[in-house]
Amino acid sequence: MPLFVIIGYDVANSTKQRQATRPEHIKRLQELEAQGRLIIAGPTPIIHGEPEMSGSVVIAKFEDIAAAQAWVNDEPYLQAGVYSHVDVKPFIQALPTATES
Repeated sequence: MPLFVIIGYDVANSTKQRQATRPEHIKRLQELEAQGRLIIAGPTPIIHGEPEMSGSVVIAKFEDIAAAQAWVNDEPYLQAGVYSHVDVKPFIQALPTATES
């Protein structure tokens, strides 16, 4: 199954809404992880150690880009207005060397 990188971009002053929506966001990521499809996920802070985020990155396996985009369309952070927009792009892991499972 191919990899896709999903990059969400936070709106300004998103911290309060991000915190309120985080449980739903994490639940969806945990579902991907349980399915063996999540490679990595996490927020991108504006400054390490500070609460304000600039966005998030997810790298996960999807059947195709349409499936990845459909997953993004249901993203709680996008629906709640935490993200201004989200980029979905094919991704090829070069290093570290990926092992097929």
